[in-house]
Amino acid sequence: MQKILLWVACFAATTAGAAAFDESNAYTPKPVMMDKEDKIASNTDTAIEAHLAISELHSLPSLEQSIQPLAEEQVQEQKPNTNKNMVIDPIVLKSLAKHPQWQHLLFYKNGKAEVISPDFYLTNPKLRSKRNFDPYAELLATIEKIGDESVVCKYPARYLWLNHHLPELNVDFKNCAQLPDPNQEISLILVSSYLKNPASSFGHVLVKTGAPIDSNDDGAKEVRELSSEDLLNNSYNFGASIPANDNGAMYAVKGLFGLYDAGFSETEFFKQDAVYSKNEQRDMWEYVLNLEEYETQLLNYHLYEAKSARFDYYFIKQNCGYRSGEILELISDVKTTERIGPWYAPDYVFDQLLEHEGESESLVASVRYLPSEQTQLREKFGQLSKPIQNIINSVIRTEDITPLASLNTEDKALALDFLILHRTYKISQDNTPKQQAFKNALLSQRFMLPASNGLAQLTVPNKASPALSNKTTQTKVILSDDSVEVGLSLFVKDPLNAHTDIDKRFEAVQASLGYNFDESQWTLTDFVFLDMQQIEDLRQPLSGEPKLSWQLKTGARTDWFTGNHHSPYAQAGIGAGAKFGKHLLGYGMVNATVHDQDKHADIGIELGLRAKRDSRSAELSYIASKREGRNAINLTKLTVRQQLSKNNDARLIVTYSDTVTADNNTVVSDADKLNAAIAWHHYW
Repeated sequence: MQKILLWVACFAATTAGAAAFDESNAYTPKPVMMDKEDKIASNTDTAIEAHLAISELHSLPSLEQSIQPLAEEQVQEQKPNTNKNMVIDPIVLKSLAKHPQWQHLLFYKNGKAEVISPDFYLTNPKLRSKRNFDPYAELLATIEKIGDESVVCKYPARYLWLNHHLPELNVDFKNCAQLPDPNQEISLILVSSYLKNPASSFGHVLVKTGAPIDSNDDGAKEVRELSSEDLLNNSYNFGASIPANDNGAMYAVKGLFGLYDAGFSETEFFKQDAVYSKNEQRDMWEYVLNLEEYETQLLNYHLYEAKSARFDYYFIKQNCGYRSGEILELISDVKTTERIGPWYAPDYVFDQLLEHEGESESLVASVRYLPSEQTQLREKFGQLSKPIQNIINSVIRTEDITPLASLNTEDKALALDFLILHRTYKISQDNTPKQQAFKNALLSQRFMLPASNGLAQLTVPNKASPALSNKTTQTKVILSDDSVEVGLSLFVKDPLNAHTDIDKRFEAVQASLGYNFDESQWTLTDFVFLDMQQIEDLRQPLSGEPKLSWQLKTGARTDWFTGNHHSPYAQAGIGAGAKFGKHLLGYGMVNATVHDQDKHADIGIELGLRAKRDSRSAELSYIASKREGRNAINLTKLTVRQQLSKNNDARLIVTYSDTVTADNNTVVSDADKLNAAIAWHHYW
């Protein structure tokens, strides 16, 4: 019971941040005929003939083969000088209903319609009862509604697609005033992880639309600040509808089992920028899609339709990454949703985009780094002269602008521009009258000086997208002279991997099995539910920036002091770190651990040093842990990593432990023991 209670406590602590088909309403498929005024009629005899013709086919021909000229008798019926209706070939309709693009427009996958909102489908199956949904019936219903302007304007992507394959429909959107510009540029935006909320630790995906950026414009640079036009462009954000009274634990449970509904919300991009870039200080990368005119139009209209759809929400699988990436399958052969395994991380969308580049024409026109407000401030501050830095820090600490008087006019304008930007950054996190009053005082001083673009000329260096690193699910094999260990991590961000942040570590749901050659048995050596670490730079020169480093880890493991297996624990640590350039980092932590063994608590220290450059990296760590009434345990570990390919690496792991004893009668492992192992990690 004690273990169960501790498991529940660990889980809650880590998540606190964050019908049968209705026959009476079924649509009965009917073949369709279109007269010269685009009005639709039904013909029962043709329906029977079409059914017989289809049933005799072993397999339907492809769409390109099946869209053939009609029989001569039908052609004669369709001549302008006759009064006969124009017949749409039922075989063509059957092929269109099986076309992947049509089924993607309907969110129909694996024999099931995934939309749960009752008014999304014209054939109107029961809410949450979609298994008997028929794409062919929905196709016929869509064609029959072509004379209903409200339906055409509600489903522009469907009718654009149908008109592309059946030009005789002559679909016209001229009276659909609410439709977006179908020629807008479309981008997918990768938002970096946010460790302060476990639900955001995997990153996020947004869809953004807007006017194409002129390739000769500064906005097309790899690193750029968002223009006012960018901020006013539309964005689509997929997320769950969460009641205000649901806490973190409730979100975790409901999100895991699909008890929320979710959908796309459309809003101006500046609102998303305020949340991610200004409030949570998360970097973003904009992947501008390289699409043909028709593909662009179809995707813009599909996003418009998707706003009215609601879905079951599964945090682990059918999340923002899954739904946002799914739109790519409409206009390409990128298989963003065919993910092996139960886990879907937002990064996977961009992995698929990058891997697709080598197979055919790239779907990515450009990748633009959108640094957060915090990143911009830190990078620009580092480029200022030391005297200006000192005066700015003094003003930030004291809110006294008197020191600015010692600067010449140009430097004073530069310092004030930076201070105004810094105060705006602070207001986004803590909007108080005092903050606003000080910003107004800075603005008053700035208006007295001539115009200057000195701050704008300070550039922010490009930062590679995390998608260039390995995928996020890890399989590992570790071999030493006395044991072998195999492990699986559902989601991992290793600071030693290329293109990941050296100051962040994140791992979720990792299990390792060890086989001891001497004892000839398998043992669950380690289970990690959640492992997070954030190292802040103590050497950060900008005053007021975070200095405290922290880490959190929960799971079950072999207890160091007793040797008991499967001991649940929760560990928290605080400390400090320092960066030396972009390739070297050191840190120190004081850790406290609670568990189900004797005394139920340990204290310890942890020291670490990381270095990485290009495809090589290394980490040296020292951990000392003490439990009341027992000798301290010390472990020194050196890991050297060599990247073999995008999703494979090899590592050499050397460990040294001393005074590793349990009680007076039991020895957990030999004292002064040196052990070496080699490891292979594969990411998928």
